[in-house]
Amino acid sequence: MRTISIINQKGGCGKTTTAINLSASLAKLSRRVLLIDLDPQGHASLGLNLKPEDLTKGMTEVLTQAACLDDMICESICPNLDLAPANITLSSAEPLLASASQKEQRLLSAIEAMRRSYHYIIIDSPPSLGMLTFNALRASDEAIVPVDMSFFSLHGLAKLIEIIDVVSRHTGHDVAVWALATMVNSRMRFSQEILGEIQRHFVDRTFKTMIRNNVKLREAASHGLPITEFDPHAKGAVDYMALAQEVILQEVAVPIGAVAEKTLPGIPEIEAQKFLGPILIEEILPDSSKRSVL
Repeated sequence: MRTISIINQKGGCGKTTTAINLSASLAKLSRRVLLIDLDPQGHASLGLNLKPEDLTKGMTEVLTQAACLDDMICESICPNLDLAPANITLSSAEPLLASASQKEQRLLSAIEAMRRSYHYIIIDSPPSLGMLTFNALRASDEAIVPVDMSFFSLHGLAKLIEIIDVVSRHTGHDVAVWALATMVNSRMRFSQEILGEIQRHFVDRTFKTMIRNNVKLREAASHGLPITEFDPHAKGAVDYMALAQEVILQEVAVPIGAVAEKTLPGIPEIEAQKFLGPILIEEILPDSSKRSVL
């Protein structure tokens, strides 16, 4: 199981959009996914057609009352995708956790005690660097930082990286951090400059996939649907499916002989060629009709 936090203290960078649509795209590729809404705004819940104001229990109880995470999970409209919802009551968790024991690993403990089995847990963290984000990072193996094409997004990157380093030093837990460029218009010179800065900050930890500007992503959210269900042919759907494929292909960072055929369901050979580098494609995708060295 891989646990991935979607984090950025800046709002409006595509954080929740990425959490919802990456989760839905992974589910489309036959992965069992749990999306944990850790944002008091409850937008990830709303984006999967669950009204936060109707919740009687959720992640607030998990973090502050040690309620069982299994009991909070509900099915989404997408096969293979479950949701652990949240609403505005989660904002009360920050001050409560400040004086609690084991405050930084409440979410980790809840995940470890969970009886259900998933390939991926995706955590939508709040647009802040408080205790909720700290819990998300402590529970995660990896973090994805959506970075939109703006000066303000770049300005906060150093602080975010500093916080992740604090988590590592304080807990002894390392988190692999990846940058994801969002809201990209590649024809604009400023976008190209921002992309260069992202690569400078994150070096080889930048996804090849970029999420292009696409109004359909906003329309899908307003209908309580991931883009894969709202318009699977939209640019946003194509981009998030490519991102999901790139994430899945990271699973093959093991000796080639250890990779089972089931590791890459739904990923065409051309996508494997795009991301895997100089390896024998036939040994990873057994159905390949032609042996080729990439």
